Amino acid sequence: MAGTAVHFLKDGALHPVERSAAGITSPTEAVRALLTGPSPEDRKQGLTSALPPLTGTLEAALAKVTAAPSAPGRLRVTLPYDPTTLTPLALGQLTCTASATALVELTGTGHTTPATHCSDYAVQHPVSSPESP
Repeated sequence: MAGTAVHFLKDGALHPVERSAAGITSPTEAVRALLTGPSPEDRKQGLTSALPPLTGTLEAALAKVTAAPSAPGRLRVTLPYDPTTLTPLALGQLTCTASATALVELTGTGHTTPATHCSDYAVQHPVSSPESP
């Protein structure tokens, strides 16, 4: 069974990193893992993130993150910041991490992006995670 992919950046493009060994089983957990940033092992592989740093304590910021169905085939992701100010790469990271198949709407601080699909963003070949067995 395939694990959940968290999408970081490498060479300016989206790269999925499997996180099955991390026990990520839901879109909410996947987005929370993305927001914590690449691990030291990921950074050694050249992976980065276009997402802004979280403010306040990590626990408080991540507690605000949820991903839940908003309609059939649609997912609404709530973030601790305004998603309308993010770059296209950051939006792609969030959208593709939340779901490879659903339309994803990002919301936070009273602002919401139009729903997009992971296929709207160019995704490169998967990168194995050092955390995978």
